[in-house]
Amino acid sequence: MTRDSVTVETSVRAPVETVWRLLTVERDAWWPEMRFEPVVGAPLVETWTEGGLPASASGTVTRCDEPHLLGFRWREPGWRAPLEVTIRISSGALSTSVTLHESGFSRAQTPSSLPDEHEQGWRYHLERWKQASEGRVPPAT
Repeated sequence: MTRDSVTVETSVRAPVETVWRLLTVERDAWWPEMRFEPVVGAPLVETWTEGGLPASASGTVTRCDEPHLLGFRWREPGWRAPLEVTIRISSGALSTSVTLHESGFSRAQTPSSLPDEHEQGWRYHLERWKQASEGRVPPAT
């Protein structure tokens, strides 16, 4: 049975507004392969190379509540349904919390390894986002 969801969290030493700006406007600093406008209904596309071949996932922004919530649906060719991603950003006393939740792996009938692969990928991207938000330069991809 495929695990149906992934949740990844991090704490960022930067204001909520900075973290939001790096997610929506200055994303090239840490995730240049991901393209979208922070507007409900806007298209979203991520491109990458896998096994020497170009690959992509595409979808739509479904929620946008600046600077606290971004949601989108996306899918790769071969998935039976899109996955749902929600990114919540909240301020704490000394830092900003980021929680990313992705679900729908069972409905999409993805390979059983995909939730673990996405969890690893999200941890990678959240670390790069954290570094950029804190004014550190993430290593080149």
